[in-house]
Amino acid sequence: MQLLAAARTNTGNRCLIRVLKTKSVIALCVCFAVAQACRHQDALVPDLTVTHEVAPDPPRVGLSAIKLKVADASGKPATGIRIKLEGNMSHAGMSPVFATANETEPGQYSSRMDLSMAGDWYVVVHLILPDGRELDHQFEIKGVSQP
Repeated sequence: MQLLAAARTNTGNRCLIRVLKTKSVIALCVCFAVAQACRHQDALVPDLTVTHEVAPDPPRVGLSAIKLKVADASGKPATGIRIKLEGNMSHAGMSPVFATANETEPGQYSSRMDLSMAGDWYVVVHLILPDGRELDHQFEIKGVSQP
């Protein structure tokens, strides 16, 4: 109360409001940082290895077959994963292309993606594990050429 009275008598209410706003912003930033750190700890997923194969090789404009192998840290095939693919050109301005990968054998997933333009592409593999946890894996398809 004495600090409040001193602030009002010395510099008026504006100083007090500025101090309270600054402290509120700092407290809010600390809360967001703590929440973000906790969220990352809760989102831990098991180590998975994702390997890919693209055909044709070398890649050409048009439909490409993408095969993915997903295994856990011990090398055991990871099954029951829902996989969505998002293909993007390495330069801005192109709309992404999307595909779904289906499990063809335990730990093996297959998809077809329309690489609609020559150039370098990157593919984001969105994996949803059977328990609902999610993770992303990314790989490049360089040098897609005209047929």
